[in-house]
Amino acid sequence: MSEITLQPQTRRWLAWEWRIALITVVGGPLVAIAAIAYVHFTTPSPEQAEAARRAQLTAVVQTATQICTQALAAAKDYGIVPSYAGLASMFPTATQVKGRYVCAGGTNVTRYNIAVDLFCREMKNPRCVALYSVTQPDGTVLYRRRG
Repeated sequence: MSEITLQPQTRRWLAWEWRIALITVVGGPLVAIAAIAYVHFTTPSPEQAEAARRAQLTAVVQTATQICTQALAAAKDYGIVPSYAGLASMFPTATQVKGRYVCAGGTNVTRYNIAVDLFCREMKNPRCVALYSVTQPDGTVLYRRRG
């Protein structure tokens, strides 16, 4: 058998070619597995997505009910509605004025539309909800804030 002698430059190129092939054969599948694992573990499962949607919906409902609860409490504090008045609906209605909402309340005898201005998103702060007006369904104004 005859032995083939390669020149030093050819040997260096073959060594680089061997290293590149090794990196491709070993590294390629590792990169593919890492990409699949990243996509799999960063995408929320349907159960997680549903739980997040329910939590967000619960937060919105709680905020809405707090707006009307604070609106009725402010109207009672001012003495505009009787202390035994309650909410007819737990959810406020948006008006054409940005940040102003109307809540329906009343007693067995009469109904009230209580309009409030929402100044901030932190509902635990009682200064976030300011009473704007209290009217009856026939248009009678019982209270309206100046300004």
